[in-house]
Amino acid sequence: MTKTTEQENKELKERVRLYEEIMDKVLQGIYICDKHENVVWFNDVVQINDGVSREDGIGKNQNQAWKSLELSPGPTNFTLKTGEQSEEEIVTYKDKTTKKNFTVFNRSFPFYSDNDLKYVYSVAYYIGYSEKQLNKINEYKQKYLDINARIINNTTYSLYDVIGKSAIMREMVKKARKIAVNKTPVMLCGPTGTGKEIFAQGIHNASMQNKGKFVAINCAAIPENLLESILFGSVKGAFTGAIDKEGLLEEANDGTLFLDELNSMPFPLQGKLLRVFQENQACRIGNHSPYAVNCRLISATNQDPRQLVKDGILRADLYFRLAVLTLELPPLSARENDVLDLTEYFINQYNKEYNLNITKVAPQVFDLFLKYDWPGNVRELDNVIEYIMNFASFNQTKITYQDLPAYLKDFNESPVKRDHLHLLKNEKTLREILDLTEREVISGVLREANWNISKAARILGIHREALYYRIKKFDIKKP
Repeated sequence: MTKTTEQENKELKERVRLYEEIMDKVLQGIYICDKHENVVWFNDVVQINDGVSREDGIGKNQNQAWKSLELSPGPTNFTLKTGEQSEEEIVTYKDKTTKKNFTVFNRSFPFYSDNDLKYVYSVAYYIGYSEKQLNKINEYKQKYLDINARIINNTTYSLYDVIGKSAIMREMVKKARKIAVNKTPVMLCGPTGTGKEIFAQGIHNASMQNKGKFVAINCAAIPENLLESILFGSVKGAFTGAIDKEGLLEEANDGTLFLDELNSMPFPLQGKLLRVFQENQACRIGNHSPYAVNCRLISATNQDPRQLVKDGILRADLYFRLAVLTLELPPLSARENDVLDLTEYFINQYNKEYNLNITKVAPQVFDLFLKYDWPGNVRELDNVIEYIMNFASFNQTKITYQDLPAYLKDFNESPVKRDHLHLLKNEKTLREILDLTEREVISGVLREANWNISKAARILGIHREALYYRIKKFDIKKP
């Protein structure tokens, strides 16, 4: 045998193997027999669905190879007898052991060589298997549509962007998809940094209103005297400096209005908002002609809304109007299984943004991440990774303990760790423990940022005004 012939045989074998690999990847079952009904080959889809391996089937007569199944004559038999291409038929057969029924759409084709029928090959759609594969395709398609919709409707996230495989987060996403269907008001509750805006945008993008705008406002970030005109709009001359301007309620028509930190909204304005959603209409400031309000309202609080009602911060009637559907997002400390996934996600994000190549995290860092309570939740973890990546060197591939912010090292190395059970035994209430924890975190971040308020607010993931409020609330003094 010449070298040329050897090379040709090798290439032919490689090509056959390539074709077989390709046929193993398609959604349809592919089955080949010769004109004497001996099995020549079949793909993975047939193996999976019929429960017959290629080792047991190839080379045998088809009735012997499929002896575990109750088969009736189908398209393959038609083509073997007539030598003609069959029509597509629905074929049902049964597993003799499990009594399980299989239903396929099947069609067979002849293969001739020198005018002689050599082989018959069949293409089958296994209905159950095909449905599963098509569901995956539809899921990817939905992701693609979400991305395009977000460009138009003013959003960044969908529910596909929620990171976390923990049972509690899977349940949250499942609930969010259910409540997205209707226009019923939704209230999102959870500590700062748990992802309330991601869920708000995700619910909007999973809803029938996803072609409308998603309009968001943080009630804590807007001065009281401006918040009303921003929400309702204004007409020229209504007050000093007023201009003809559309309000957020108008802008969100046929879409979603998201009111973050609802508990920061002034009490009188809460009453006006309640009336708007009772009557489905509002007026611009300085104008008595109402306009229709047709938007879904999603609100969020970073405290227990029932306690806010008891404390007189949130109107009870507004709460019952807006909290028809409630999602209570868990803190990161209740999602320990998600910490590593989120860490990997943020590292990948900042690798792209800063052109880095961090691929590993030291075990000591992971241990600390799992031990730490993350009072700032997902946002705090995001900020910690961003902090580390800002100081990473170009050729660095691993995050080490030395890369961590000082306050995390202080937490890890302090001889006296926060002992919440100890605090409870000393008659500290949960509210007092949370306040103490929040004060510690804010004080640590302020020290880390050398009391640069803007930088500290950015690390904490809150607005400057909110940080000033907490500094005053906890009486934190600059050294």
